[in-house]
Amino acid sequence: MPRPVTAIVMLLLSSACAQDLVRSVHYEYRPIARGRGGGGVGGVVPGVGLSVLSGVLLWWNEGRAVRESRMLRRLLPSLVRLDADSPPDPTHDGRLVHLSGPLRASGLVDPEWGLQRQGVLRLRRSAEVYQWREERTETSQRVSEREVRREVTHRYRRTWGRVPVDSSRFEAPHGHHNPEPVLPVGDTTFTATDAALPGGIHVPAGLVAQLSDYAAVPLAGAGLTQPKHLPSAAITGVGTVSIPFQQRGAALSRPLPPGSPVQTTDDVLRQSGEAGGRTGSLTLRPAGAAASGETPPLPVLRGPPPAPEVGDVRLRWSEVASPAEGVSILARQGRRGELLPWSDEAGRGVYRLVRGVASAEEMVQQLRREERAKKWLARAAGCGGMALGLRLILGAATDLISRLPFGIGPLLAALTGPLATLLSIGTGAGLSAIIVALAWVRFRPLAAAALSAAAAAFIYVPAALARAHRVAPLAPRG
Repeated sequence: MPRPVTAIVMLLLSSACAQDLVRSVHYEYRPIARGRGGGGVGGVVPGVGLSVLSGVLLWWNEGRAVRESRMLRRLLPSLVRLDADSPPDPTHDGRLVHLSGPLRASGLVDPEWGLQRQGVLRLRRSAEVYQWREERTETSQRVSEREVRREVTHRYRRTWGRVPVDSSRFEAPHGHHNPEPVLPVGDTTFTATDAALPGGIHVPAGLVAQLSDYAAVPLAGAGLTQPKHLPSAAITGVGTVSIPFQQRGAALSRPLPPGSPVQTTDDVLRQSGEAGGRTGSLTLRPAGAAASGETPPLPVLRGPPPAPEVGDVRLRWSEVASPAEGVSILARQGRRGELLPWSDEAGRGVYRLVRGVASAEEMVQQLRREERAKKWLARAAGCGGMALGLRLILGAATDLISRLPFGIGPLLAALTGPLATLLSIGTGAGLSAIIVALAWVRFRPLAAAALSAAAAAFIYVPAALARAHRVAPLAPRG
């Protein structure tokens, strides 16, 4: 039975660099196992499982690649090239169509903040919270045949993040508390549902969402309004809205420095010296706004923004404007001119929108390049998994060799370890090639036969030439 763990804990605080360090050193009773199963032997079962899964991945990938290749070969012969300036033609309903032209939409609105952007296709609001984040690192070192020194380091630093971190799960939660954000953090995306081509063909949001080249939205003069359920907020940069954290029950959020230059549409501000028990606070609310029931305009803080504190939230907006060079589309034309996903009998299909004017042949060629990259990525993953699984299996032999007596075991284990690695890599590559070849026999019989004939020729022709060269001197001279 292991004895109790001896632990030494050191706490180093460095508030100046917004980072804390908590380091613990443990000495664990972990004697070296001798003459018993364990160590590398335990890797046999995971190694076998990983090798089998890698083989299944390789087999499945070859079948998937063949089906995708057949589907892509069918695209161009069945495709109809349409003019984006022409109205929808009902005779093409259900057909795969290609269009190129400018894409237009009326614009988008963020209803919570009143931000309106004319003519954009996508609008994204990103909310981040300033919070503590924990980073854990661990190192182990054997100090004797019976004990292992394990050092665990937890670093705490304050950063902006789009995913709230639960500080109650920290190793040292005291002094690193993350309050609940004043509003949900993360990304909120709005996509145009009225986008259309000049001829009136409707482009649904599923196609528009394939445009992802966002650009920041400048907020000065954008007409932002502050939601009623939030504490004070202000525009603190070209494209940033800051929302200081508000303690529950407090009337105002974290105060800005006294005399901070703030400009609003109304320009009528009220100074408060006792809001939330804090002096020098600035109420970012125009006078009379609450009485009239109107949503107050968002103020603009001139100069550098105040240093953030834990719990603060900042908002940024970005947008995707209508491409000046237009778009190109591959999709199925549905009723009333709507574009829908196209698919074959096996359920594999195409639903693609790209920036710029691209021909149908160029778009299909791009799909082929993407499919080729997926195929080779899966092959590499399968081959790597096969090699790793074999290395885990061969680790059992290395572990058994290391237990030989008279000091011979560790010496031989040091020699056999690299050899086992090389053997697993070579064997894994060979087994992966065999599985791919068998999959070709199943999914590509003609290609497999041609490849087998070429391989046989490469083996037979040099051997036949060498044999003829040896026999030639023995032939009688005329």
